[in-house]
Amino acid sequence: MKYTIFAALLLAGCGATTAPIGGSAPANAPDTCNAAAHQGLIGLDAASSLALPEPKRLYGPNDPVTTDFNPARLNVQLDAVDNIVAVTCG
Repeated sequence: MKYTIFAALLLAGCGATTAPIGGSAPANAPDTCNAAAHQGLIGLDAASSLALPEPKRLYGPNDPVTTDFNPARLNVQLDAVDNIVAVTCG
C-alpha cells in the first residue's frame, strides 16, 4: 500500500506544467504591453531598447530568465552579439 502511494506521488510530479518557459506569452496572447509598436527594433543593437518604457526585461540566449508572466512587461530577447531578435509581452 505504501509503495502504491509513493509511486502515485512520484508520477504526479512528472506532469506537464502550464507556466510559459522563459516568461514567454502564448502565441495567441493579447498584446497587453504594446509590443507590436516596438517590432521595428528587431535587428538593432541592445542600446536601442534603452528608451523602452518600464517594466522591461532584456535577456540573451544564455541568460537565466524567471518563468513569471507579467502581461505589462516588455521582453526584449537578444542574440549572442546583443542584437534584438524579438520583442514580446511577459
